[in-house]
Amino acid sequence: MDKAERLQRIEQFEKRFTRLNIIVSVVMLGVSIYFLSTWSPYSILLPGAALLYTTWLEWNKMRLQQSFNPSTRYHRLLRIDFAVMLISLIWFMILIAMHFIGINILPWMSWTLLIGGPCLILFPRWSDRKQSTLDEHHVTSGEWSQIRLKRKVT
Repeated sequence: MDKAERLQRIEQFEKRFTRLNIIVSVVMLGVSIYFLSTWSPYSILLPGAALLYTTWLEWNKMRLQQSFNPSTRYHRLLRIDFAVMLISLIWFMILIAMHFIGINILPWMSWTLLIGGPCLILFPRWSDRKQSTLDEHHVTSGEWSQIRLKRKVT
């Protein structure tokens, strides 16, 4: 499968989930406003719900990308990339549980942001670069962003 076919499949994938993304965003905004107006302690669950939805989207994206190349090394990199996202979801759920148990999570959140933040930014870039070396037709996230921007301008 060449780069043009992959770009077309990625574009179809994004078009398919655009409406769902808008619906989820509106629902999350409405629930956020409700929780903020009632000062509910359950408002801490909102980022977890957003991360759960993002993990589901990432799973679907991984399955799409796995159809591009049959190489096991390529699939392994995709699964590792998804595993990082899944571990962040599990860690956030652990932090929420600690909050409801009564443990002060501020130091835990600070360390999570200091250590996990850069990792969640740098790891996908490294993974994209590795996938490009394994597959000459791999579409990196930077290339996809540039193509989307060009299509919006024209």
